[in-house]
Amino acid sequence: MRTSILKGLTARLKTGARDESGAAAIIFAVALVLLAPLTLGVFDLYIGANQKQKLQDALDAAALFAARSSAQTQQEINEVGQRALMANLSAFPGSALVTSSFVLDGPKVVASAEMTPMAVATGFFQHGNVKAGAEVLRAMDRLEVALVLDNTGSMAGTKMTTLKSAAKDLVDKLDAAGKRSTAKDPIQISLVPFSSTVRVAENVSVKTYNTTTRTGPGIPNWLDSRALGHNAAGTPGAGGDIFNTANTDRFAVLKSMKDNQVWGGCVESRRQPFDVQDTAPYSANVDSYFVPYFAPDEPDQLNWWTAKNPNTYIDDGSNGDNWARQGNVAKYNNAKPSGGGPNQGCDLEPIMPLTTDMSALKSAIDSMKAVGNTNIPMGLVWGWHTLSPNAPLADGVAYGTKNHRKIIILMTDGDNVFGSASNHNGSPYSGLGYIWQGLLGITSGSNSLRAQKMDERLALLCNNIKAKEIVLYTVRVEVTTGSSDLLRNCATDPDKFFDVQNVSQLGAAFDAIAGSIDNLRLTK
Repeated sequence: MRTSILKGLTARLKTGARDESGAAAIIFAVALVLLAPLTLGVFDLYIGANQKQKLQDALDAAALFAARSSAQTQQEINEVGQRALMANLSAFPGSALVTSSFVLDGPKVVASAEMTPMAVATGFFQHGNVKAGAEVLRAMDRLEVALVLDNTGSMAGTKMTTLKSAAKDLVDKLDAAGKRSTAKDPIQISLVPFSSTVRVAENVSVKTYNTTTRTGPGIPNWLDSRALGHNAAGTPGAGGDIFNTANTDRFAVLKSMKDNQVWGGCVESRRQPFDVQDTAPYSANVDSYFVPYFAPDEPDQLNWWTAKNPNTYIDDGSNGDNWARQGNVAKYNNAKPSGGGPNQGCDLEPIMPLTTDMSALKSAIDSMKAVGNTNIPMGLVWGWHTLSPNAPLADGVAYGTKNHRKIIILMTDGDNVFGSASNHNGSPYSGLGYIWQGLLGITSGSNSLRAQKMDERLALLCNNIKAKEIVLYTVRVEVTTGSSDLLRNCATDPDKFFDVQNVSQLGAAFDAIAGSIDNLRLTK
């Protein structure tokens, strides 16, 4: 550029010299003396301003690159930044980099650079160097992330395989983001597989359970094993319990059976309004406690023409109607289940509380299996429990803690379902108990009414979660029925809702979520 400008000026000088008009020659000479330095100076100002902007752009990009790297020490940050800056400046001929630095200042990368730009009028004007500075705030917020993943029967096959792969990739990306932080334990992730219930523990033995103190190894103190919140025992349609004897201890019943029965670890939904809250259990209100899952032995086939009930595993050993047979506590004593059992339907992978062990987390994801119907509110509320500072888990930091973010990623491939059954119970037993127990707020009704009530609880739950400033992502996979509005409105904002039409796109949706979480801010 400098050579071409000088050639142009030389040509103009020769033209002026050949002008034989004396006046013109004098005027030209005077103009040349006055205007040439000014013109060249204007060129230099333009070039300097242009080079300054280019230096700023190159430094911004290099600082951002350094901040996004895994470098943790001052030396590493500077080396990464210098390499990136030199690569960005390689297209600037005629300019010289005087100095540059990349400094790790707590959560920030502070960069500076000085460059001597190309100039054409160095003999007429003093030309200063151009300087630039940049700061990049690394993504230093500590993250608590809950993966709430649909493990219902409809996820079997390709869907489950794809979900496992996509979820593990998401874990890897979030883990990589955490490695760029200088904070201790910058990211923790929990896993909540759900279907019609959730599994908070795995096969807890009741062999040494103390039936007087109602305590034992592995039995959480936030459980109400006697279901005191259930009203009159065994009363259908009145919110009753599954046993005819009031305040029957489920763990005591398990202990009375043969072969050291275990509690599978699943739980029932809490009674309203606690079903959509993270309120810690407290003694003044028994409904605030969690009731352990216990699928009762349903009545034997009374006659050859009567359809067999879905979970019949003990001889009734008593006369009476279906309610008397089902609620009889004595039949469990010294009985051995056959063809079902108290943990029927509790086949999920257990919840994994917040952890920094990403290998163990991915192993748990690999162990997920598809079983059961869809109870989205139950999965989502337990995702919240894993992040909450309140019991039952109390693993999360206090709400509003500076430089902490809580995030839930909810993925489902179905609509809420609480199916009916053509027997006296009116439904299968699940995390909502039986329909007649009233945990859903109704004691009977059509399948569509049940789904509607579950949707209403979900909408309220989503609002409660967002009121705690927890960021909610929702992913709907290959759902061809109902409306997407429920999950779209559940998300923190519309761009955090993903309607995946083909499960093959699930990985892309999870990648977008990972990128949204792992954000950096460029400040000037």
